[in-house]
Amino acid sequence: MKSFALAASLAAAFFAAQAHALSAGDIAVIAYNADGDDNFAWVALTDIAANTVINFTDASWQDTAFRSTEHLDAGGPLTWTSDVTLAAGTVVSYSGDDLNTWSVGTAGGIGMGLSNSGDQLFVFEGSTASPDFVYGLQFANASGIIAAPTVSSSTNTTNVPDALSLAAGTMVDVGNFDDGYYSGITSGTQAELLAAIADSGNWTRGNDAFATSTWASSFQVTPVPEAETYAMMLAGLGLVGFMAARRRRG
Repeated sequence: MKSFALAASLAAAFFAAQAHALSAGDIAVIAYNADGDDNFAWVALTDIAANTVINFTDASWQDTAFRSTEHLDAGGPLTWTSDVTLAAGTVVSYSGDDLNTWSVGTAGGIGMGLSNSGDQLFVFEGSTASPDFVYGLQFANASGIIAAPTVSSSTNTTNVPDALSLAAGTMVDVGNFDDGYYSGITSGTQAELLAAIADSGNWTRGNDAFATSTWASSFQVTPVPEAETYAMMLAGLGLVGFMAARRRRG
């Protein structure tokens, strides 16, 4: 009986190890409309624990800080709080700043008016003074990403925060289009989906707002346990096997 109890405990520890604080690329923005309702959507690429708070802003990043004269000074950021554990693959949509509601979870702060002259959408945890970035999207400007060491000097352009990367797919530039939605694969590992979403060729883009019914409604994220998680599971199974063999000999 003790062996079974230990096995159950180890199994619980194994699955608990899959949960972690959000890192860059744990969610991805998959749709936006800078025309119409200023709405957008994102997908969870990992499970998100209940009561997690995620911040959203269209303020541009200037070298080492958010630009001070934009959404954040007007009462932002917009926040999303999970009411329950959100499963990987769930798509969450924002209604736009007029209604200021989420399809799942609770809204806080204020919405933002996405600019069709160029804008960005940053996703982060923590404070605006010391953000922990999760994702970034730039759109509606052919020169929206300003490469360091030049500092972005416009609300319509942005620098890329050090925690995000165009190469890694955690910062994405979808080009000079006011509106767009991801229309590529919706099943794969987190890395595969990030790479697909980062490819602007996998987006349907234009300059008229797209109906939300055209947006992907869900994804299937294939889990890839980390090496240390495998090691913990194998060690636990080995211990259970050893105890069972010892009991049989006794």
